[in-house]
Amino acid sequence: MNRRQMLLGAAAGVAMIGTGAGPLFASEGADARLKALLERHANALRRFGAEPGNPVGDRSLAGRARAHAENAVRMKELAGIGHGALSPAARIDHDTAAFVYGVLDDQLARPGTVDLDLRPSPYVVSQMNGAYYWLPSRLGTGGASPEAEDRRAYLDNIEALAQGIDEESERIAHDAGRGVVPPDFILDATLSQLRALRDSAPAANPLLAPAITASGTVGAQATERFNRLMRPALDRQAQALQALMPRASSKGGVWAQPDGEATYASSLRANTTANIGPGDLHRMGQDWVRELSAEIDHDLRALNLTRGSVGERIAALNTDARFIQPDTDAGRAEVHRQAKAYLVAARGRAARAFNHFVDDPVEVRRMPLTSEDSSPIAFYNGPRDGTSGAVLLNLKKPSDLPSWRLPTLVHHEGVPGHHIQAAVLRDTGGLSLFRRTVRFSAWTEGWALYAEALADEIGAYADDPLGRIGYLQAQLWRAGRVVVDTGIHHERWTREQAIAFMVDTVGELPGPTAREVDRYCVYPGQACCFMVGKQQIRASREAARHAMGPRFSLGDYNDLILRSGPLPMEVLDALVQQWSAT
Repeated sequence: MNRRQMLLGAAAGVAMIGTGAGPLFASEGADARLKALLERHANALRRFGAEPGNPVGDRSLAGRARAHAENAVRMKELAGIGHGALSPAARIDHDTAAFVYGVLDDQLARPGTVDLDLRPSPYVVSQMNGAYYWLPSRLGTGGASPEAEDRRAYLDNIEALAQGIDEESERIAHDAGRGVVPPDFILDATLSQLRALRDSAPAANPLLAPAITASGTVGAQATERFNRLMRPALDRQAQALQALMPRASSKGGVWAQPDGEATYASSLRANTTANIGPGDLHRMGQDWVRELSAEIDHDLRALNLTRGSVGERIAALNTDARFIQPDTDAGRAEVHRQAKAYLVAARGRAARAFNHFVDDPVEVRRMPLTSEDSSPIAFYNGPRDGTSGAVLLNLKKPSDLPSWRLPTLVHHEGVPGHHIQAAVLRDTGGLSLFRRTVRFSAWTEGWALYAEALADEIGAYADDPLGRIGYLQAQLWRAGRVVVDTGIHHERWTREQAIAFMVDTVGELPGPTAREVDRYCVYPGQACCFMVGKQQIRASREAARHAMGPRFSLGDYNDLILRSGPLPMEVLDALVQQWSAT
């Protein structure tokens, strides 16, 4: 079986949409029942992990058991609506809900945690997960509100956060009783972060600093609650993790945990939303790496860059003074200018790829200085409060943004990537509340990676060979992540093997790569969703092109993918098959 067949075969377990599964004109009554049912479910799912008025949510063992039981009820209610009685559009909603509930049913029975993004972790708390990690900055903004009600809620949330941390500490011990212990290097990193939050000065504490700046009285009240409630809870959590150290090993893969192979297969399916086994995906990733490396080698040689491996030549480009700006205000301004110019050019050509192009305003901005240390090199922020959408750049070190990498970054985060994705969703009517509530990283990030390739197809690099190398290197990085993720969790690679592969093959720097690999260890399968999503969107497109012949339109296809909204890859492929048959 070739890779295209394997990707397209992922839809085998999903009922075909509009291909003989039921009457051509389905019962309006069944559609209405499904719509009402999923609207009720959506309102419950929007509170997944949190209750109204309590953004911390119920993080207890009992709360997790209750969430599992509620999901079982949703599954049963959904099964009570016959698939064959639904219209083709309603079947998309049905199959999407069935996928979500199936993933949650499996994951909520396992140790660890899962969120509405269907991003599971086998560990309740880690260096990238847990109430201590996600919530202080989010809750801290309430302390700066001028509204008395908001400030009271903020103070109450400090107490709720302390309780949530204790609930997670109970689950750490519970999961350890089932044999689940994070790797020693993950425990080290997590303990360091927990203690840093516990011991931080109030003015530097993300939970307290906004209140201290806005109001001395509220800041003093918040600091008192932190010292009385939060500090002891953080200390108890640190003790719970420290107690696991004698049992921890240096094995980063989830294979080393109880039922680890099944846990990884489940996590991989949750993240990629496709039915590809770990071994098959590892081999596919290796193929992608070989193909992309060969293409990069060809393009580098065309520029007379021939010395060293592909990884070594990429690493040399990263530090080539011709392409980097100094770490000065002038250097930051120049990177900003370059990115803005690339964005303007991208908007100018993007209409070639869509028949109904939504050209909402978008700009390049520097991200807030306070968030640069903990943020990636760039991300997209949607419009809010009358502002336009924005590609936010991390300009703390302009040298981290060499000019040959900038175009692809703009295409991924901006146009035709996440900005266009979000703009089309806002412009699209008719999507149910349920479909607007659930999220699939393979669709979200798969589109952005597909958009990088789409930019190349519509001429972004016609006169920019180094920019095209930047595009290919970004694709190589995502392909390398597939190899590394499956390598760690299925092939039993060591952490050191994983880091060396990314440095030697992709040309990444050792320090950032080590942090990336540690993230893969606590979120098995997540690193694979980008490339699997992109390849599925591409494979479905080429299958549709083959089926439709001269009737196929690239613009119509891209409109279909975005205007259909977030979908699991196996449902998306069934949708494309139905579309191409009409």
